[in-house]
Amino acid sequence: MEIWRKSFERAIRDIMWSQWSALGAYVEVEPCRKALVDPEAILVATCALGRDDARIFDEAMDWTVVNHRLLRPWRMRRISRSFGPEVTRTLGAVLEYVSMEVGAEVFPGVRDEARGSLGEVEVEELFRREKGLFGVAGKDADTVFARWKLLRGAPRIRRHSGTPDRSNPANLMLRLRDFYGSGARADVMTYLLTEGGGSSNGIATKISYRQGQVYRVLENLVSAGIAHKRGGRGNAHYWIDREAVAVSLGLEGELPAFFAWGDVFLAFHLVASDWERNKEKYADDFLAAERMRDLAARVVPLLGKAGGPLSRLPFPVPGALKGMEHARALMDFLQQAADILQSYMQ
Repeated sequence: MEIWRKSFERAIRDIMWSQWSALGAYVEVEPCRKALVDPEAILVATCALGRDDARIFDEAMDWTVVNHRLLRPWRMRRISRSFGPEVTRTLGAVLEYVSMEVGAEVFPGVRDEARGSLGEVEVEELFRREKGLFGVAGKDADTVFARWKLLRGAPRIRRHSGTPDRSNPANLMLRLRDFYGSGARADVMTYLLTEGGGSSNGIATKISYRQGQVYRVLENLVSAGIAHKRGGRGNAHYWIDREAVAVSLGLEGELPAFFAWGDVFLAFHLVASDWERNKEKYADDFLAAERMRDLAARVVPLLGKAGGPLSRLPFPVPGALKGMEHARALMDFLQQAADILQSYMQ
């Protein structure tokens, strides 16, 4: 299981690196092109999963210093809430450091909400490989992160990050934000172009918006003749002529695949954080199977509803599994999901 775990975590890092490369981070990795990149989701995910890799964490911070104006604060809040207080706290620390670097208040509302999580967390090293380097060992901790109960050295911010290449299909969300402005319309149109149609509630869930915001945008699109609607309020289905709209927006070539990256990364985080917190139990096959059985109840639905071919991934009926079969079933499912997602990064 340990060999598989390391391989799976390496796959997660590869997916994250590819997305940061697409956004313009200073990395020598081929950028994602076939799947839509969600800038708020990858930043929150890095606050969660990047604690095992100081380099990707600091490259994400560097990118945020250079490109923070591209981010939507309300989406960061909504996505980070599902990850829990530890990740919300880490996001708050990152944004406070970015504020210090740029000499301006960056996303104060997100940081204020994140401060509410400080009472639920303990003082600890930010990077798990640095346990014991601070305090007793005498290494100086960065003062900004220390205020968030996170111990680490000074972040490596060089401002080497570039800006996202809008011609890359993966950056369609950012391209449409340039076109439509700061409201919800850009992200709703991104979903309609890449994933197809849906109800106002279903679309809002997938793109991390309030249902009311999405409903108003959809109704305005219908009134303008851009979107179509079937059914009444409460069960209406909305869609667009994707090919015609793409041509009208000057979008050439194949559109990227949509994945609800907030849910994808949350599923990966649930697995990785459970391993980290319960190492002794995972050393025992029986206890590991129990934990993975419980994890599957949360992780499988998250990934299965995240869009694209992930919805077609099979998973055995839990009641038909016994003992280590629970562990093998979840490992196989996660590996298939990771393989599918990696195929869209190339």
